[in-house]
Amino acid sequence: MPINKFALFCPVTKACEILEPRWTLLILTEMWWGSSRFNDIRRGVPGISPTLLTKRLKELEAHGLIERVEDPNSGSIDYLRTQMAVELEPIIQALGDWAYKNTTSEDALCRLDASCLMWNLRRCILPEELPPRRIVMQFIFNEPDKAPQNFWTISKPGAQVDVCYIDPGFDVDLFVICDLRAMVSAYMGHTPLQAEIDADGIQLIGNPVLEKTVTRWFILSSFARSPNAHFRKIPA
Repeated sequence: MPINKFALFCPVTKACEILEPRWTLLILTEMWWGSSRFNDIRRGVPGISPTLLTKRLKELEAHGLIERVEDPNSGSIDYLRTQMAVELEPIIQALGDWAYKNTTSEDALCRLDASCLMWNLRRCILPEELPPRRIVMQFIFNEPDKAPQNFWTISKPGAQVDVCYIDPGFDVDLFVICDLRAMVSAYMGHTPLQAEIDADGIQLIGNPVLEKTVTRWFILSSFARSPNAHFRKIPA
């Protein structure tokens, strides 16, 4: 079938050529959230291979959406968004809002991954709402027919929250024992966080101050906090 000549000059067609290749928007979304190192971007885009990520980053650089910056002293490489990419932020947010509004909560909970969830949850812990010292939390996720999965977050005043996949060896201030589905549902705003806690889908054990102030230091996904967000009943 011959290509529609109008499509050759349509701005939407051009945008699709740049943004449609698989993973491209997810890479830009992860960079929007602050990741600039190769391994951090890859953690935020589970499923992409190192080879394909390298290819997509080169394509984004060629299109002028990102800039590759190398530190001559350490040799470390950061990928930074250009103004052209920054201008995509409201578009990406609008796409997420549209999907959040028009898909069912069951669709959102059909493919759960604890490791990916923790990479995002670290951004939802507000150090400024925690006691002004090092705070360590251990997240224990339970899934049917699987061994519990353990992760640790470390927060300090004035620093970004770190997530550890092996025990860092510090005393734990708060244990968060939860059903993976319940935590994702609360994080995405499909069900209220307090409702999941009251139903024991999420259990908080440890420092009583952290237990009582969880709704202050733990915030929801940006999509759950958008004007289109609303709590939706999760089928049993």
